[in-house]
Amino acid sequence: MAEETKKTPLLVVDDDRAIRKLIERIAIRAGFEVDGARDGEEAWEMLQRKHYELVIVDLMMPRVSGYQLVERIASLDPRPAVLVATALMNGDVASLDDSLVRRVIRKPFDVNAVAAALVETAKQIKEQRAPERPSAKPIALPESTKGTDLEKQ
Repeated sequence: MAEETKKTPLLVVDDDRAIRKLIERIAIRAGFEVDGARDGEEAWEMLQRKHYELVIVDLMMPRVSGYQLVERIASLDPRPAVLVATALMNGDVASLDDSLVRRVIRKPFDVNAVAAALVETAKQIKEQRAPERPSAKPIALPESTKGTDLEKQ
């Protein structure tokens, strides 16, 4: 029986149900484990209960805005990668901290471009979080081998 690869957990946060469901479908087809939240407050509650590798956030939402949610996400450890999905112009997005937001997806968006952005970001995260290979440590030889041919090997 082949071992199933673990899907990358992703949270989609958008108050527009149709857009949220569309992004969820795109992400599922791209191979992600997907949950959805209708606003920043619901998303924050979900982020407290489960670790997500990626979070797609709409900026303009009721209760807790996308801007506020991104600031809250900054306090998480480990912190998920954040992608912003927005129809806002560059000036509105410029106020976001570049160290927190990996990528901005413009609405209306191309379905294939969204899928490619998700897969590429997930790949970058895995590469960054991959454990470094242990370096080869010299083997300590017992005192009885010092000065023998074993020590020179």
